[in-house]
Amino acid sequence: MDEQRLAELERRLARMEDIEAIRRLKAFYLNACDRQDPEAVRSCFAEGEVIVDMADFGYCVNRDEFVDDIFVPRGCHDFVLDMHHGTNHEIEIVDEVTAKGIWALNYRNINTREQTLTLLSALYHDEYRKIAGEWKVSRSRTEYRTLLTCSYEPGTLEVTGAGRSMSAPG
Repeated sequence: MDEQRLAELERRLARMEDIEAIRRLKAFYLNACDRQDPEAVRSCFAEGEVIVDMADFGYCVNRDEFVDDIFVPRGCHDFVLDMHHGTNHEIEIVDEVTAKGIWALNYRNINTREQTLTLLSALYHDEYRKIAGEWKVSRSRTEYRTLLTCSYEPGTLEVTGAGRSMSAPG
């Protein structure tokens, strides 16, 4: 095998390994959200300036602000039962240290205190940086697509909102 072909194979293998590392990072992040593990969530993001734009849920400029001001207050309670499923990933390796991706999110939230069920779909628009050999999220924007909210009491289920976005149900 000539050197040029070997170099091309090494480049392709590195790209595949980077894509797999980003897929594993996103899976780790989503599972950490469901486990209500703030430090694991924090570890998925780069240090320093990181934009997390969750539209109506909030806008943050670093990982600590995201974890401490949005994730923990809204998601880390015994009465919050979440399930995040990220699918249909489109990952583009831009260069050796930057990448971007789009992920479809299928999300379910059961709030046992307020007796509500929320089902939503969204797209994550993410950017990544490779820092010290590890991929980290450097920017994430959530584009909400559909929303269904219901309230429940024993023996009942009532739809309280349905729409194409969180800000404009119906």
